[in-house]
Amino acid sequence: MKRYWIYLLLAVSLMVNVGVAAGAWFQVWRAQGATELALFGMGHERVPDYLKLDGTQIERWHALEKDFVKILNDVGGKIQIHRERLVREIFSAQPDTSIIERERAAIFTLQEAQQRSVIEQLLKEREMLNAKQRLALADLLLKKDPRGTAVRK
Repeated sequence: MKRYWIYLLLAVSLMVNVGVAAGAWFQVWRAQGATELALFGMGHERVPDYLKLDGTQIERWHALEKDFVKILNDVGGKIQIHRERLVREIFSAQPDTSIIERERAAIFTLQEAQQRSVIEQLLKEREMLNAKQRLALADLLLKKDPRGTAVRK
């Protein structure tokens, strides 16, 4: 009978570990697309179709975005880590204002770098688009805010 409990505890422990690992993986997976959804209102892979890019433009678009999307998501992940540290510190039993300020400054620095990266990317993309496509991309970027709600009335 004792072996039964050991095996049961082992099985429960394994299920908890798998659940924790799956939860962590899901958070990372979900966060990967959040930045591009905030930026475009759709996954980045759908933007070329939306802009009606030709074959040459599609190749250039994918070459331009290859590292950009990864970097954007990586920085977004770092911002999330600092944000969580900031919130935990604010609501801790004895908040340390120096830690709060350090995390706030780290978030600001990462957001500023991310913003510069986005602007540089958009300028590169602008150069490969025709006038109609530039207007379509501008419209796409302006019609949604980061929470996915319409900005225009």
